Formats: sequence, C-alpha cells, structure tokens
Amino acid sequence: MTAPECAPAEASRGAAAEHDASRHPRVRHDVSAPAASNAYPAGPRDASRVATDDASAPARRDASGGPALRLCAWCGGPIAATVRRDAVCCSTRCRQARHRFARTVGQAEAVAVGRPLRLAYADPPYPGNAYLYRGHCDYAGEVDHAALIAGLQKYDGWALSTSAVALPAVLALCPPGVRVAAWHRGPRTTPSRWPLTAWEPVIYIGGRQIVATPGAERRTDSLVHGVCAMTTLPGRVIGAKPAEFCRWLFTLLGAAPGDTLDDLFPGSGVVARAWAVFTGAEPSSEARDDISEPAAETCGRTA
Repeated sequence: MTAPECAPAEASRGAAAEHDASRHPRVRHDVSAPAASNAYPAGPRDASRVATDDASAPARRDASGGPALRLCAWCGGPIAATVRRDAVCCSTRCRQARHRFARTVGQAEAVAVGRPLRLAYADPPYPGNAYLYRGHCDYAGEVDHAALIAGLQKYDGWALSTSAVALPAVLALCPPGVRVAAWHRGPRTTPSRWPLTAWEPVIYIGGRQIVATPGAERRTDSLVHGVCAMTTLPGRVIGAKPAEFCRWLFTLLGAAPGDTLDDLFPGSGVVARAWAVFTGAEPSSEARDDISEPAAETCGRTA
C-alpha cells in the first residue's frame, strides 16, 4: 500500500482513539488538601469552649480553593459530595450514633440562678494502669495524684474518677469534705480468682446546691449503668465514659448552662461532646436531624 493510501487509515485510527479517550477520561486524584490530623491535644481542655460543627457553620475549603469541604458532625471526617447538601453526618452509622448520644445526654432541665460556676473533671489513668496508655500522644507515665488534687482546689466544684483498689490511697490525698459517688458498671468479662470489681468510685466536692421541685430529676450519688464496647465513638480510648455517665456527672455537680467545665484528661473527647449537648452549645438533634444516605466510604477515623 502506498503512503497516500495509508494516510486516511491512520487519521481514522487517530480519530477513533481520540473518541475513545473522551468516553473513558482519566481520573486524577486531588492531593492538594492536607490530611486531617487525629492527634489528641495535650493538657487540659475547656469543654465549654470546644467548637462544634453544625449545619449553620461555614464549610471549609480545601487548600486549592476548590469546592467547600463538609465535615461530619460526629467523626469529623469528610462528607462525600454524593450525600445530600443538608446532611451533617457522613453516613447512617455516624448519624445514628450522634443521635443516640445526644438523646442519652439530654439537656439541663433548668437554668440555674446565681453566678456561673467553674467546674472540672479529671479522669486520669488509674494508679498502676498508666502503661495501658503508652500509645497515647500525651502519655507521661504515672499521674501525680497529689499534685492533681492540689490543682483542683481552685475550682468551685470538681470530680475525680479512680479505681476501687486505689480509692483508699487517693482519698488520703483529698481535702476534708469530699464525697464518694459510685458508678455500678458491672463486672468486666475477664477470668479472676477473686471477686470481680463491678463499680468505680467518683470523688467529688462542691458544685451547686439545687432545691428539688416536684417532678424534677432527682440527683443521687449512685449510677447503675453497664458498659459495652463503644465502637462508634471517634478516637475512643480505654476507659472512655458512656453518655449516661456524663449526664450523671454533670447533675452530680449541679452543672447548668453558663458554667464552664475543664476536662483535664480529654482522652476521646466524650466529656466535651456531652457537655456541649447538656448546656445547649450544640443544636438539638431534632433541629439538626437529617436523612442522608450512607456515604460511599466509611469515616476516615477509627470509630
């Protein structure tokens, strides 16, 4: 075949290749947006000042100036572009977990009168168990409970979680007037030759006195609530407290909207989440409920 006869065939093949490329475009991944960090902040955290993502908050834009990047109100991961525009969670799993958590914590029943209180909660590694948190970013070995309790004296009210085994030693470091509340969580699923401990003490003092009214929630120093693996809690750590415990802790101190709460050992951040719901800093689940479809991928963080 001569060259002039070959040219039309080459041109037709080139046109076909061009047409085929238009039907199957290459997808280029945008790597200009930096990955979100999941590191826990070290040091105490003011739970009353923790920012919450809500539907009215402006969406974040990526570093390339592209479309707005929406973040899940529960896990903090990105919301897929295929999900409804009014969705605040990235998946059904996150939406349901957030709804159950907010429903369990609830909101304070009444706004207290008088000056706002400065409260604190400390949930350090229990004495002798600090090694369980060696992988945590702010791990610093065994906690000096004497220094910790001395630093708590500046608050109007505080609570400290510890173990039943360490209770006598920790109580000896506390000032006069402290009280001991009991969280009956049930025994852990582990073999033991001795009776299993089924409760954890919470040492507390101060807070707000509340005159009980007919029909109001009664405050008690005992909580009976079992525990299970909180697989939907973002950034969970060993010993993370459930939502029911958080509400009981707040009522134990007589907390109310307007008070501040310093979470001295944030861990998974569950206390800060619960405080935002309890004080009304986060919109109610009814106001922010959505019916988004599950995202194509699960949350980027461990849940």
